Amino acid sequence: MLAADDVRAALEAYESALEIDPFELQIHLGLAQAYQRIGDDDAADRHRRNAVKLAPIRLLPFRGTSAPIRVLALLASANANVDLEPLLPNDIFAITLAHVDAMPADAELPKHDVIFNAIGDADAAGNALAIAEKIIARSDAPLVNHPIAVLKTRRDRNAARLRGRPALRVPRIVRCERERLRGAQASASLSAAGIFYPLLVRAPGFHNGRFFRYVRDATDLKAALAELPGDELYLMEFIDTRDKRGYYLKYRALFIGDKILPVHAALSTDWKVHYDSADLTTSTLGRTLDREFRHHPRERIGERAYAALEALQDELGLQYGGADFGTDEGGNLVLFEANATMLPGRASEQACQATVALLRSLLAPRLE
Repeated sequence: MLAADDVRAALEAYESALEIDPFELQIHLGLAQAYQRIGDDDAADRHRRNAVKLAPIRLLPFRGTSAPIRVLALLASANANVDLEPLLPNDIFAITLAHVDAMPADAELPKHDVIFNAIGDADAAGNALAIAEKIIARSDAPLVNHPIAVLKTRRDRNAARLRGRPALRVPRIVRCERERLRGAQASASLSAAGIFYPLLVRAPGFHNGRFFRYVRDATDLKAALAELPGDELYLMEFIDTRDKRGYYLKYRALFIGDKILPVHAALSTDWKVHYDSADLTTSTLGRTLDREFRHHPRERIGERAYAALEALQDELGLQYGGADFGTDEGGNLVLFEANATMLPGRASEQACQATVALLRSLLAPRLE
C-alpha cells in the first residue's frame, strides 16, 4: 500500500497488525516510513526507535547477482542519519545497519569492506558520534565521514571556524541557554554574542524549517521562546540575501568525494526558503534559475562564489556532505548550513553514481 502511495490505508493496516504483534520489526519500520510520508515526524521517530531496540544490527537484503561490496553503515537511534537508500543500490552493496548507541559495546563487528558513518547531525547525535569513533578504531576498513569531521559541522562550530574566509559570508551563530534569553538577560546575551535584531532563533537538532523563527524585536523573542523546545537555542545573525526584486534564492549542492553536485535552486518571497514549498520555485523565473544552477552552477552563482564553495568542500573534510547557501550583491557565497545530512532530491541519480564511484575508489588500493 505504501508502494501504491495509499499511505492512510497502510497506516491502518500497520496499526492493526501492531495490536496483534507489538514486537514485529517490520511493522515498526513500516509505521516509521508511513508517518514520515504524512509529515508526523514525532510518530515516525517513535517507531524508528522501537525498531532499533528490536534489531540494533540488521542486514538489509542484497538483490545483486555478483559478489557484493559489504558496507557497515553506522547510525544513531535518533533521526540524525544520512538517508542511504538513494545512495547505495542494493544490487551492488550488501548493507549492515548498526545503530551504535543501541548495540552492546563489545558487539562483534559484522564483516565489511568499507564503513559509511551515516550519523550526520552533530546537534542531535553527539553521543552516537563519540561511540562511532570508538567502533571505527576497531576496523582498518576505508571510511566515509569520520565522526570528528561530522562533529565539527555543528552550526555554531561551523560559524566559528569558517567566518572570515575569502568570498564566504557566514552568519554569527551562538548556542545559548534558554534562561539567558528571558527578560533583562536577553539584551546582555545578544550583545555578548554580537547578534542584534532582526535575528533568527532555532532549536538544535531539527531540520526542514521546524522550530526556526525570524525575530524582529524583544516581543518576537518572547513569543519564540514560548514555541521552541529545548534547554538551549541557537541565536543566528540574519543576513538579508534578497535581490533587487525582493526575492530570496537558496541553492543546495552536494559534496561527494571530490565532486560538487548541484541539487536545486529555490526562489521565494519568504526568508525561510524550502524547495518543495517555496512560493516562486514553480514560476517561470524559478524554473529558469533552478535549471541554470543544475546545469551550469559556476556560471549561475559566479566565479567568486563558486571558488568559495570549492574551498568550503575542502574545509569540511567530509566524503559525503553538502551545503545550503545564497549569494550577495558582492558575489560572495552566504552560507546557511553545511553538514552530512543533505538530501540529494532531484539529483538522486547523480548522487548515487558519485557515491558508488566514491566507495569503489576507496576500495581500489586494496584490490591492486
